[in-house]
Amino acid sequence: EFPGSAVRCVDVLLELIQNKINYVIQEAIIVIKDIFRKYPNRYENIITTLCENLDELDEPEAKAAMIWIIGEYASRIENAAELLSIFTDTFEDEVPEVQLAILTAVIKVFLERPEETQEMAESILTLCTTESDNPDLRDRGYMYFRLISEHESLARDVVLGEKPTITDDTNLLEESVLNQLVQQIGSLASVYHKPPEMFVPDYKAMRRGNDELDEEDDEYEP
Repeated sequence: EFPGSAVRCVDVLLELIQNKINYVIQEAIIVIKDIFRKYPNRYENIITTLCENLDELDEPEAKAAMIWIIGEYASRIENAAELLSIFTDTFEDEVPEVQLAILTAVIKVFLERPEETQEMAESILTLCTTESDNPDLRDRGYMYFRLISEHESLARDVVLGEKPTITDDTNLLEESVLNQLVQQIGSLASVYHKPPEMFVPDYKAMRRGNDELDEEDDEYEP
């Protein structure tokens, strides 16, 4: 929300990483991943420092965050394939969150450097599509396999294409609408950021019907 503060935030996170405290390093990498997503292509100069701390990662969320960074910036990390191999070697022992991150990162690196990483990509795709019993992992593996096999140029556009900037539109809502959405938390209104009457046909008639039923129930209460 405040781009100017991101620079200071990154500097502080790097200082924390330099302390070499395991859990601090992992939390810092998780936050840095979110900063990279919010402000892409701005702080690549710190990637080398992050990669120097791979051995410190043992929490799934931190592993997934670092794997995402390697995959996302594969074109700028000369030894991206080597770094990913640290995680692919233990692929079957990782939790689904990390496995999904590995799969996507491997495909990104493969599309950047197919000759160098073809064996790695084939191995991970085989594990996902034939060995895994996790439906999310298996389905994503099949999706990547078919996409690469039949439409490699399209695969590059889908996997490596420019992503939309992450924005926060919360403050763009009128206060009256926001108050109404708060009352609708847990419904589709909170997902669409629109009051129900804007996307539910005959919502007002349905609401009146429900109110009438409630009144009838109140009348029959002893």
